[in-house]
Amino acid sequence: MKGFSLLIFIILLNVSCRLQESVAKTKYVKKNLDSPVMKLIGGHWFNGETFEKKTVWLKEGLINFKSTGKEVDTVIDVSGKYIIPPFAEAHNHNLESAYGLDKRIASYLGNGVFYVKLLSSIKKRIDPLMTRYNIPKGIDISLAHAPLTARGGHPVGLRKRYLDKGYFDGLFNSIEEIEFHGYVLIDTKEELESKWGSIMSFSPDFIKLNLLHSEEYEKRKNETAYFGKKGLNPKLIASIVEKAHAEGLRVSTHVETAYDFHVAVSAGVDEIAHLPEIKNGKPIHKKDVILAKEKGVVVVTTVSLVSKKQKSTNYQDLLNNIKSNLRLLKDEGVTMAIGSDMYNDNSSGEFQILNQLKVFSNLELLQMWTKNAVQTIFPNRKVGELKEGYEASFLVLDTNPLQDIAQIHKNIGLRVKQGVILK
Repeated sequence: MKGFSLLIFIILLNVSCRLQESVAKTKYVKKNLDSPVMKLIGGHWFNGETFEKKTVWLKEGLINFKSTGKEVDTVIDVSGKYIIPPFAEAHNHNLESAYGLDKRIASYLGNGVFYVKLLSSIKKRIDPLMTRYNIPKGIDISLAHAPLTARGGHPVGLRKRYLDKGYFDGLFNSIEEIEFHGYVLIDTKEELESKWGSIMSFSPDFIKLNLLHSEEYEKRKNETAYFGKKGLNPKLIASIVEKAHAEGLRVSTHVETAYDFHVAVSAGVDEIAHLPEIKNGKPIHKKDVILAKEKGVVVVTTVSLVSKKQKSTNYQDLLNNIKSNLRLLKDEGVTMAIGSDMYNDNSSGEFQILNQLKVFSNLELLQMWTKNAVQTIFPNRKVGELKEGYEASFLVLDTNPLQDIAQIHKNIGLRVKQGVILK
C-alpha cells in the first residue's frame, strides 16, 4: 500500500511540475482584451524565410490565420504590402532618465523598434517612468538593473563621474550608497552568497555580468590605474551563472577581449552583450565560437562602438577585424542579435552599419533585427515571429526587404502593437 501511495505521489508531482513548466513558458504571452477585432487582407506575411500572401485576423491582440468567428471591427487592405515582426534593440541604457524621454521613445517607435533590453539601470530612477513602458502603445523593456562587477570595476567609475556631476542629486549622497542600485561588488564566492538575496530583491529580468580584460585580472585587481577598466574574477563566472539559472534568469555578459569571450562561453552564459575585440582589433578563437554555437549563446553586435575610433590611424584595421569576427560567428552558425549600446541612438543606426559591412544577407539581417533580437530580450513571450497565437505586433512595409533592405526602417507604412495601431 505504501508503494502504491508513493507511486501516486510521484505521478501527481510530475503532473504538477509539468503544469508549472507550461505556465512558465506561456505566462508572458500578452493578450490585449481591449484591442479591436481586425481583418487584414491582401498582405504578404513574413514566415521567417520568405513572404506568403495571407488573410489574417487580430483578436485580443493575438494573430489568427483563421476567422475568429467574431464580428470584425476593422478591415484593413494591405494589398501589395510586406508584413514583418517589429525590430528590437538588444543593448542600450538610454531609457532610465526622464530627460528627453519623449524624443527617445518617438525615435524607437518611429524606426519600428518596439522592444529594448536595458543592460543596466538604476531602479530608483526608472521606477517612476515604468508607466511609459510595457503597454500596447509604448515600447517594451527588459531590465537587469545593477550589473555585477569587481571592486573598482566597470561601471563604478562611470557612476562616480555622474555622482560628481550631480546627476544623482536627491537619490544618492555617496558612491557607496549606489551599490545594488548602480552596481554590485563581488570579489569572492562568500560575497556572492551574502549579496545574492539583495540582488534578487531588485527583481531583475536577467543578470548582467561585467568581464573586462580578464586575462589581466590579477594584474588589474589592485591597481588604481585600472579603476573602471576591470571586471569580475573570471573564476566566479560559472558560480554566478549557476545561481542565476537556478532562479530561472538568463545571464548577459559584457566582454571586451577574446579571452573574456572564452571565459563567458565556457561558464555557460546565455548572451554575450558585445562583439569582442571591437577596440583592440584581435581575432576571436574559432574553438570558442564553435562552443558558443553548441551552447546556444546569443552574441549582440554593438559594432556601432567602433565609430568612436574613426579618427584613429588603425580605424580601417579595426573595421576589417570586426568583419572577420562577424564572418566567423556567422559561418559557425552562432545566433546574433542587433544591439547598439549607443546612448544617443538605437538599433536602427546599428543596422545601417551592419548593412554597410556587407557580411550578412538581407534575410540574415532581417532575422537578426527581428526574431533574434526580440527573443533574447523576451525569451518567454510569443514575439518576434508572425505565427498563430503570437502577439499581434508587426510592421507593414511598402517594399520587400529581402530585395532591398537599405531603407527598411523608412518604408514603414503602418505599425501595430498587440493589436493596436500606433500613430
